[in-house]
Amino acid sequence: MTARSVTVGALGARIRIVFGDDVPADVVARTAHAWGGASVDAAEEDAAEDARIDVPAVSDPEAFLQQLSTDVTLEALAHNRGRLLMLHAAGVALEDGRVIAFVGPSGRGKTTLSRHLARHFGYVSDETIAFDDELRVLPYRKPLSVIRHGMPKDQIAPADAGLRDLPGVPLRLAAIVVLDRDPGASGVTVEHVPFADAAPDLVAQTSYLTELPGTVSALADLCARAGGVRRLRYAEASEVPAAIERILAPGPASDAGTARQLPVLGPEGEVTSADAVDDGDRIVVLAGRTLRVMDGIAPTILRHAGEGEEAIVAAVVAAHGAPPSGDPAALVRHAMQELAEAGFVVGER
Repeated sequence: MTARSVTVGALGARIRIVFGDDVPADVVARTAHAWGGASVDAAEEDAAEDARIDVPAVSDPEAFLQQLSTDVTLEALAHNRGRLLMLHAAGVALEDGRVIAFVGPSGRGKTTLSRHLARHFGYVSDETIAFDDELRVLPYRKPLSVIRHGMPKDQIAPADAGLRDLPGVPLRLAAIVVLDRDPGASGVTVEHVPFADAAPDLVAQTSYLTELPGTVSALADLCARAGGVRRLRYAEASEVPAAIERILAPGPASDAGTARQLPVLGPEGEVTSADAVDDGDRIVVLAGRTLRVMDGIAPTILRHAGEGEEAIVAAVVAAHGAPPSGDPAALVRHAMQELAEAGFVVGER
């Protein structure tokens, strides 16, 4: 830290916070202390920055520190858009460098879980877990953002919360866990879930997913290579540290499915494509920013889109059998109409 700036590392980005002359020295000092867990190596202090946040004045230090946490996060996410997969998640690292990402929206309990887990394991982040296509994790050891009723969130330095440092080895993603905090739960339950079941939660909590090549199929592939997706149900965060071995235990072999490009209508009525992943039973498709998980006969129709109605009907009957009543052609035609209304191109144009 120089006299009027603080440089932090966030998801591999170097972000310099520069204070104007009117900012009190104690605010600069509080910022440096709160962000101590993310401070860059002193030898690299003068290296080029990836982003800069200018702070000309501060009228309310508590509100400023809360907003700064958001600003640094947004700069780090923007710096890595299209390069890293970034989950809205808390994370801890074991001594051997394995990282567990606990995914959930704001208010799901990630910070509280971080405070309990990172007293036993290395603190990676309470906000974002980012990793590359080799599953290498880039830490974001920001201050813990702790809710205070009627006041801005308190920004607590990891050291002040008793959280552990990172191990001195490379970090690698070992588990992706969707949080399901249930105050009425009895004990801790860990369940391996198919990607199609987890996709709505994961896609909603992934930053800049649409800018990654392959989007949803890339996400499915990375989840499979990390051992699949778990769902963690618990009542109290204090119960979770004892369940780490269960969380890391291997589950059924995870298949990323088949990546597909499905024809859809664009905003101007033009035919474009949407990224999808097909697991044999369901198709998960991300068209624009809309995620759909298709089951029943819809996946079969989509697999044969463009082959003509007669061929699609034959494929549906071959895969699912004839309906117990009614004309299969009429039923397929109705399903095709529903898909067309949803923007999918399933017939001749």
